[in-house]
Order: sequence, then structure tokens, then C-alpha cells
Amino acid sequence: MMLKVLFASAAVGIALTSVAWAADMQPVLKAPGAVDQQATGYVEVYTGWAKTTFNSFEGSDRLNGWALGGAGRGNYWISRDMSVQVDAQAEGTSYDIPGGGHFSTPNYLAGGHLSWRSPQQHLFGLFGGVGDAGGSFSQRYGLIGAEAQWYWHQFTLYGQVGFDTTLSSNDVSDTSAWFIRGTGRYFINPNFMLEGTVMYANGDIDFNGGPSIGFETWTWQAKAEWRFATAPFSVYAKYQGSQTSYDQPFFFDKVTDHRVLLGLKLHMGDRTLQQTDRAGATLDIISPTANPTSPVMTGAAGIGPI
Repeated sequence: MMLKVLFASAAVGIALTSVAWAADMQPVLKAPGAVDQQATGYVEVYTGWAKTTFNSFEGSDRLNGWALGGAGRGNYWISRDMSVQVDAQAEGTSYDIPGGGHFSTPNYLAGGHLSWRSPQQHLFGLFGGVGDAGGSFSQRYGLIGAEAQWYWHQFTLYGQVGFDTTLSSNDVSDTSAWFIRGTGRYFINPNFMLEGTVMYANGDIDFNGGPSIGFETWTWQAKAEWRFATAPFSVYAKYQGSQTSYDQPFFFDKVTDHRVLLGLKLHMGDRTLQQTDRAGATLDIISPTANPTSPVMTGAAGIGPI
């Protein structure tokens, strides 16, 4: 008799535990609250130190500068499985000229993303944008591409492939490049994120009435971001490096840039960094043309072969 009672009690306990476990698991199958909110986004500002080095057969020259930039991104769910994101971003670096004076290299971009997404699993989409880059030899450029994200527990993997090209000639040259980019994000907790990015671009400067010179650009980034639990703000520290090299002798053979940036974000409509990543404005655009070491930004595309 006692054995039957124990067996019945155990069966009831297992059944109750299964029901409770199923109830606990059920919300995971639902989309995050941001899907119901329809619109989320953030604005950010950042600033920091920059150092750009120009290497040639005659030696190297180094310029120290100060960067200031900002961005605004917003995400809207068209349907339960599709969203659109709009981007606006700008950055300028003011460099000190040895011996006195300074000059600036500004750039800006306006773009958008159309995505098919499941906040618990993945995202697939297309993106594009138009902007201006460079100082004295500023040029209009445009880019298009495809992108995808994959979500697994605290990890996010983000990949892009695309094509970037100048749209308006500076009467000297046109520049274009294809690119591939990979980003990994790890959430220590929903409001503390570590991120790393690597990007490769390969392109050509086509000089009007002259030869074509090939180049390749590597970009690498590392970022740590933390959001306040009781306020819609997050802060981050970021290191960014890039290098552009040319496939034949040129005014300079290689340009390398390092910068350390500190930023502040104001979030709207979402509650954690991880929620932003899975159901909000999780996408961004890194343009090879607007890279600090690109031919357009350094003036190489407007100098012509030496």
C-alpha cells in the first residue's frame, strides 16, 4: 500500500513539474516585447583620439587627430516576420598639421535595411546607403549588399557582403570596392555586451584617362557596452583600427589608422541591449569609402599617380 502511495505521489509530482516547466518555457517561443511595440531605436554620440600614419618609400608621416561622430537608427516591424531599419550616421576627424594648422575629413551616410527575421533564431536582409566622404576631394558614394544574423543563447553572429562605389566624379578618378564583414557579439548579461568586428575590402581607383590602381583595406574593431538598468542610456568604449595598402608604387604605399572612442547612447522603446540586438535596431553599415584609411578619405583618389 505504501509503495502505491509513493508511486502515485511521484507521478503527481512529475506531472506538476512538467506543467510548470512547460509554462516556464512557453514565453521563450514568443517574440520579444519590442515586436509588439512596433518601433524602437537609439541615438548615439561618440568622441575620441585618432592617429593616422602614412608610409612610403621615403619614410612615414604621422598625424594625430580628434574624432567626433554620431548616429541615429530606428527599427519598425512591418509584419511579425519582417522589419525595416533606417540609419543616419556622420563622423569627422580634425587633424593637427605639424608646424601649425589643422584640417578635417568628414563623412556621412544615410541608409536602410529590409529584413526577414525571427528574434529567437536568425535574420536575413538587404541594405543600402548613400553618403559623402573625404575632405578637399569629397565624393558622393553609394553601397548595396546582403546581410544575415544568427542567434544562439548569449551569442550573435553577424555577416555582410556588398559593393561600394563613388557616384560623382572628382574630375580625377572613381573608386569602387567589394567588401565582406563579420561581427560577433557576446552578452555577459542582457545589459553588458562585448563585440568584435573584422572587415575586408578590395577595390580599384580608376583614374580618368590614366591607369587603374588596386587597393585592399582591413578594418578591425573591439567594443564593450553597458546599459544602465534603471535608465535608457548605455555607454561604451571602442577601439578601431584600419589599414589600406596599394598594389603598386603610389604617393604612399600604406596608410594605417588607430583610434580609441567613448560613446553614449539614448535608447527608445526597448529595455535591454540584448532585446535591441534580437528585435530592434541591431544592424549597422561600415562603408569602405568612409574608412579613415580609404583612398577617398586620405585624398589618394584625388591626387592621381605620381
